[in-house]
Amino acid sequence: MARMLSKTRCVAGPMALIALIGLAPLAAATARGSAFVREALDQDQYERLDARVTAIAGQNVYLDRGRVDQVETGDRIELYPTSGPQVRAIVRSVSKTSVRAELDLPSPTLVVGDRAEIWLPLARLNPPTPEPKTKAPSTSDPETPSTDKPKPDLPEHPPWESDLGSVDQDAPLLAPIQAVKPEERVVDITGRAWLDVSQTNDKQNGNTTIRSSRLGLDTTLTNAFGHGGELEFDAEFFERSFDPDDAPAESEDGMRVNRLNYLIGGDRYDPTSWQMGRFFSRGMSEFGLIDGLEWQRRSNDGNRWGWHVGALPLSKGDLQSGDDIVIGLFHHWTRDASESLTIDTGYQKSWHKGETDRDLLVINTTWLPSARTFVFGSAWIDVYDGSEAIKSSGPELTQFIGSATWRAESNGGVGLTLSHNKIPELLRDEFDELTATEILDSKVSRVSLYGYKDVIKDVELRARIDRWKDEEDSGGRLELSTSARNRLYSDGRVELAVFQDDNKFSSGPGLRLTATKNTPKGWLRLTYETARTVNEDFFGVDDTLVRDVFRASWDTTVGQSWDLSLNAEQRSGDAEDALTLGVYLQKRFR
Repeated sequence: MARMLSKTRCVAGPMALIALIGLAPLAAATARGSAFVREALDQDQYERLDARVTAIAGQNVYLDRGRVDQVETGDRIELYPTSGPQVRAIVRSVSKTSVRAELDLPSPTLVVGDRAEIWLPLARLNPPTPEPKTKAPSTSDPETPSTDKPKPDLPEHPPWESDLGSVDQDAPLLAPIQAVKPEERVVDITGRAWLDVSQTNDKQNGNTTIRSSRLGLDTTLTNAFGHGGELEFDAEFFERSFDPDDAPAESEDGMRVNRLNYLIGGDRYDPTSWQMGRFFSRGMSEFGLIDGLEWQRRSNDGNRWGWHVGALPLSKGDLQSGDDIVIGLFHHWTRDASESLTIDTGYQKSWHKGETDRDLLVINTTWLPSARTFVFGSAWIDVYDGSEAIKSSGPELTQFIGSATWRAESNGGVGLTLSHNKIPELLRDEFDELTATEILDSKVSRVSLYGYKDVIKDVELRARIDRWKDEEDSGGRLELSTSARNRLYSDGRVELAVFQDDNKFSSGPGLRLTATKNTPKGWLRLTYETARTVNEDFFGVDDTLVRDVFRASWDTTVGQSWDLSLNAEQRSGDAEDALTLGVYLQKRFR
């Protein structure tokens, strides 16, 4: 295996460790107390809402669903890449017709247009309506039924405490009612605690065991400290090991604090917000994690602007911080309250160990020309001042993502995606070791076109074509698939896909068959994929390779707030022989 792991120390810091230890019992106690558990949600059953990926930016993915579909922050998402195993994500923010979700782990195989499922509790979609109690009819004359209409047995209402004598009698009935201020709300906690364990036994060219385990807590405490703010905490313990037969075992372990911050303001009563700690910028999440302070101001027309200052944690390992200092400015413009057109502009300047490093300009835009059309664009521009050793002075477009999707009123839609990436020159240790030639010449451009349509009820056809080109190579992929829901059996879907890879050094056809079934005990998903690859410039047994992959997953809920997922993957063929088993257990605090 090319990737090797090195032994590191757990250097997350005493404050983060104390926070994790302190909040874990709080979350557990909260889950037991009816004051903090929303018993109205029947967590045993979900409605799986189909969605499509409209844009990908690092570990953030955007989907074509939103508040109109009753999606809320914290909802769980399962994403199904065109090639590769399924991945999980959590909804972090919701707009009217779009959501931004954060992947649990980066997925190199996920592309725009891939299908996703958002888990919506049935109780949210169909809240229970209590039946009013009625008085029994008079029994003075059993043979003469009462003609009185049943009247609800209402409890006696306590006296009104508010003085409404000065209220305008011509005003709407609820006009005098004031919303509860943030500092007056009940202290509440939401989030999840989770365990993710996997092991791979690779028997190709020996016997290698790869293990990975992650234990995490992701919570938000509303009205923290009684001042209406929100305390957000997201951390995990991790351990990975690589144990080959013919070499010494290597391992890595530690603790990652993904978020630990306090937010105050930014509500209907206070248009100004302050956020401090470790956070993703609320003004521009593309700037990544920041250890510091952020200020933001919202105007009455929905526009926002602000700034942040702090340090940049490294994007790997245990997120150490301290060598990179940043300042940033950002502005959000919206044409109207429905955010049918938005433009976000941000500028961030960083210093590495006191030396000027990166000047980054980010421009994002979203456009909703109709209720079912979504256009997204994101441009990252690095500005060099001439002090760099490799790049020449001036602006350089280092990343561009553009996508346009249209969803039919019935099931169907089309999408187009364009992307371009180059490696920026940085003093910061952001990427693996690269040569000057790789940094100077690197570029990858992609274009993808896809479409899907129900040809008859619950039978869908899909087509996708991808082309890419870098500084040395070019290639592409064509995939055609069909799926039938509730046709061969109830509460399930069967999908058949054929594809053709066409690359410079390897090409060949493939087939994938997937079956899903919703059972009383959980959600079962089975996938079999086979591919035949012809390798150019190879001779002998390696000129043609056959690969077979079998994946199985089972998701279920246990009680009212536990989720359990089991998954397995068997890879076999001419050059592969590996078995991966995984367990994912999650406790939700709602």
